[in-house]
Amino acid sequence: MSFNILSLEKIMNKLENVILRYFFIGNIKYAPGSFASFVALIIYFFIPNTIFYQLFFLTLHLVLGFYFCFLYSQKNQQNEDPGFIVIDEVVGMFISLLFIPKVLSAYLLSFILFRFFDIVKPSIIYRIQNMRYGLGIMLDDILSGIITLLIVTGLLL
Repeated sequence: MSFNILSLEKIMNKLENVILRYFFIGNIKYAPGSFASFVALIIYFFIPNTIFYQLFFLTLHLVLGFYFCFLYSQKNQQNEDPGFIVIDEVVGMFISLLFIPKVLSAYLLSFILFRFFDIVKPSIIYRIQNMRYGLGIMLDDILSGIITLLIVTGLLL
């Protein structure tokens, strides 16, 4: 019985590592967040442009991101957002592109604005990243994605 529990724990640890690093993109030495955002942009381009698929993929990533960021913060007794965790950038980029037409200029603008807000972290984005239980890891990128989405949507209209 204990062997099975240990095996399950090993599997969960590996899954946590894969999700937090988004299939090991987080292991990239320089700018893993930007690289993860770019990969998310490419993935999102191939998601069918329907409400169901876009919300399904976003929700799946949100749930996995919040869950594994919570586990990480509990295991490591910290609320910091280490550079190797990039699931948050993937979620933020998905939000930035939600319902945006699949046009190169719109995607490029979304990428640039999202990275700007995620790196500079103006005002509330900076404050929200300090939330506990792994929430801050995800929420600053979610807020950056929402602001980007609002700006790009406004420009497109």
